[in-house]
Amino acid sequence: MIALGGNTAHSQALAIEEANMLFDGGEYKSALEYFQSLVSQSKKPDTDWLYKIGECYRKLKNYSKAEQYFSGLLDNKDVPNEMYLFYGHVLRYLGNQKDALAMYEKYNTLQPGHPSIKNYMEGCRFAMQNTSNNPDYAVDQTNLSVDGLHLGATRLNNGIVFSKPSAVRDEKTKVTYQNYHLVFSEYDGSKFTEPKTLASNIQSNFFLGGPAATADGKLLFYSKNDSEKKFSSKEKYGKNNLSSAGVNTLNVFYSHNQNGNWSDPISLNINSAEYSSTHPNISPDGKKLIFISNKQGGKGGYDLYMSSKSGETWSSPEPLNDLNTPDDEMFPFLANDTTLYFSSTGHIGFGGSDIFVSIKRNGKWSKPQNMGRGINSEKDDFGLIVWEGRKGFLASNRNAEPGNDDFFSFEKVIHYKKGKGTVIDELTLAKMSDVTIEVYDEDGNLVGTVVTDKNGNYDFSQFDPDKKYTVKAKKKGYKDVEIDVDPATTDLNNLSIKMEPIVEKNVVFTFNDILFEYGKADLMSASMEILDRLADLLVKNPKASVELSAHTDSRGSDQANATLSQKRAESSVNYLIGKGVKKEQLVAKGYGETQLKNKCKNGVTCSEEEHAVNRRVEIKVLDVK
Repeated sequence: MIALGGNTAHSQALAIEEANMLFDGGEYKSALEYFQSLVSQSKKPDTDWLYKIGECYRKLKNYSKAEQYFSGLLDNKDVPNEMYLFYGHVLRYLGNQKDALAMYEKYNTLQPGHPSIKNYMEGCRFAMQNTSNNPDYAVDQTNLSVDGLHLGATRLNNGIVFSKPSAVRDEKTKVTYQNYHLVFSEYDGSKFTEPKTLASNIQSNFFLGGPAATADGKLLFYSKNDSEKKFSSKEKYGKNNLSSAGVNTLNVFYSHNQNGNWSDPISLNINSAEYSSTHPNISPDGKKLIFISNKQGGKGGYDLYMSSKSGETWSSPEPLNDLNTPDDEMFPFLANDTTLYFSSTGHIGFGGSDIFVSIKRNGKWSKPQNMGRGINSEKDDFGLIVWEGRKGFLASNRNAEPGNDDFFSFEKVIHYKKGKGTVIDELTLAKMSDVTIEVYDEDGNLVGTVVTDKNGNYDFSQFDPDKKYTVKAKKKGYKDVEIDVDPATTDLNNLSIKMEPIVEKNVVFTFNDILFEYGKADLMSASMEILDRLADLLVKNPKASVELSAHTDSRGSDQANATLSQKRAESSVNYLIGKGVKKEQLVAKGYGETQLKNKCKNGVTCSEEEHAVNRRVEIKVLDVK
C-alpha cells in the first residue's frame, strides 16, 4: 500500500497526478498501486480511479479483476464511453460472448464510428457459432517454460530461440529490473531441453524479442529498443536515440554467426527513432523481411510491412494493406513465398489476438482465414511458427496466470480421402482382376499396395488431401500404367485405368463381341469399334505378325461353318488393312467349328449362352521380329 503522507488535499493531488502520469506512460503495475491506495483511503472513491484500476488490470491481462471493477461501474453515468468497449474486450477474454456483444452494441450507440466495432461484434457472433475445436489441428501444451510474456520465437537448427527475462539488481540505485536475452532450447521431437543463453552480447534492459533465423542459421534478426535510456530530458532525446516525443522506440537488428559466435547487434537501414519496427520475420531464402510497425500512413495500431533485400540494404517497406486493420497485426511468419501466418486483434476472431493465415495468389494476399478454435481461444494466441511438415508451435495465455504465456505445439490432423476405380484391358475392355495397384507419394515413397477384385475394382483410403500421388497399375502381360492423382482436384470416385497388353509371340486375344450379320461375313457396326482398337495396337507394333481366326458354333454343316468362318476372318483382316495395318502383318484363318471351347459339338443340346462362347474371333501373335 502506498501511503499518501496524510489525508491532506495537497498530498492526494500529488498522488493523483503521479498515478495518472504512470497510467498515461503505460506503467500499469505502478499506477494500479497508486489508484488502489487512493481508493482505500477515500470514503467516496472517484469513478475515474475505479475505471483506471479496471483498465490497469485489463492491460496487465488480469481479466477477472478487470471484470469486477467494470461491472461495478455499469450504472455509473460518469464512466467514459470507452469503458463499454474495453469491458466488451474483457468479457470476450472470459468467454462471455453474449454479454460482450451487448457492451459493444452499447458503445456503438454512445460513440458510433469506431473503425473496428463491426468486426468486434461479428467476432462475438463468430465465436458463439464456432464452439468446437477445429478438427484440422491437435494442440498440446509443451514442457517449455516462458517465465513471463512470450516475445516470439524462431527455429535454429534443431531448437528454438526465444527471449527470456532475468532479474538484475543495480547495486548503485538498488533497483531490480528485467534484463532480456535470447536463449536456445533443443527439441527432440517431443520435449525441450533447459534453455541456455544464446549470446551474452545480445541483450536489452527493456525489450528484446521477435527472433527470426535464416534457413541456413547464419543470420539472426530480432527487435530491441533503439536506446538504453528509458527516460531522458527533452534536450537529450536525439543524443539518446529517443524519438522527438521522447519515446524509446523498437527497431530491427541482426547478428551474423561466425564460427559459432554471434556478432553484436547491427541496425537495419529501415529503422527510425520516430516509430517502432518489431516482430521481424525473414523468408527462407533471406531475401524478404516482414515486420510490424506503427509508422504514420498505416491503417492504425501496428501494421504488417514487407521489405526486400538489395545487396546489403533493404528496400523501403511496403504495407501489406490487404491484411492490415485499424487494430494490431503482429508476429508474422512467412512459411514460404505464398503462405503467411500472423496474429491480429482486428480481424474477426474469438477474442484477444487470434492467428490467421493468408495465401498469396496473383500478387495479392487472400482474405485472412481464422485458423479456428484450438489454434485460437478467447485469450491471446500468437507467435505461430512452422517447425516442419504439419507440425509447429504457438504461444497463448489461455491457461496461464496473468502476465504469463505458455508455449504450445500443434499438428495438422490428416483427414484421409478414399479413392476408387476400375482397371480394364485397353484392347478387349474386359475388367481385369489381380492387378497390383501401387500408390506413391509426391516424394516417390510407396505408401500403399492393393489388388483389383474379380470385377477389376480397387480402392485406396489413405489419400492425404494436401499431397499429390502417382498410382501405378502392374500385371504380367501388360505394360505398367501410371496416373497422377491430386486429391484436391482429381475425381477420386473415378480412378479408372486402361492397361495395354504386351504383344508377345503366342499370346492370344479373344473377342466374343466381334459380330457379323446372321449367316453372313458382313461386319456389324458395333464390331468396328473393337477392330479399331485392335488396329491401333497393331499399328503401334509394326513388327508383330498375327493370325486372325474366326470360329463358329456347331450348328449347321461343318463345311458351311468352315467356309463362313474363313470369309469372316478375311472380312476382319480387310477392315484392319483399311485402318492402316500392314497386309504382311495379318493372316486370315477360318476354323469353323473345329476348335470348340466347350461340350457343344454336333448332337449335343446346349443353351444359347453356351453356343455363344464358341462364336468368337481370336488374335494369335505368330511372331514379333
